[in-house]
Amino acid sequence: MTKKEKASQFISRELLHQIETGKYPPGSKLPTEMELTAYYGVSRVPVREALSMLRASGIISSRQGGGSYVEEDTSSKLLQRTRIETDDVESIKYLFEMRKILEPEAAYLAASRRTSEQLEQMRHIMKRMESESIEKGSSAMEADLDFHRSIIIATQNPILIQTLESLSSLYERTLNITLRPNIELKQKREAVFKEHYNILLAIEAEEPELAKIQCLIHLKNAEKKLSLFLKGYTI
Repeated sequence: MTKKEKASQFISRELLHQIETGKYPPGSKLPTEMELTAYYGVSRVPVREALSMLRASGIISSRQGGGSYVEEDTSSKLLQRTRIETDDVESIKYLFEMRKILEPEAAYLAASRRTSEQLEQMRHIMKRMESESIEKGSSAMEADLDFHRSIIIATQNPILIQTLESLSSLYERTLNITLRPNIELKQKREAVFKEHYNILLAIEAEEPELAKIQCLIHLKNAEKKLSLFLKGYTI
């Protein structure tokens, strides 16, 4: 474990490696939280965080009756590690810090200020996302980016809009990383679509606080996936 790496990230990557190498094949059950706690010599907190990262990435799932299981359709392609440059890692890390500050507040403002035309545009984008992601099985990256852009536009704040446009290329690189593991997992594509849809419903209902909360939930789930695939760095 590197100095920059949290215990939860180390454990999640250790488990990911064991899944990759076949120690825990698709459909198999992982050790219990208590067993992992004893093996790694940590408290239950980092173990639960590690398992949460793997669940957010669609690699494992929890089943009724307890326990974590490797997804049946987990493949070597899904588990392929993302390789990016150090400078990109730092940029993406700082981008996520900014997104957690900016986007929930933008969703809040959008729920307060959006026009009927802007709401209709969001609905249209969501239909694209549903078609591309759920029906066709793609990452729907462009639709995802367009949805977040539509929220910023609905704030009616020209400075926020300009800020997003200046960071568009970095947004695209980040989305490419966080959405890539979802291509082979319909369940995860459906979950991501649902997160966006919940944001839309809150904006549609003109519920600013709810829109803010739903956006924060979405970003936290994306951050978990990113943490798993940016090897050796703390997000």
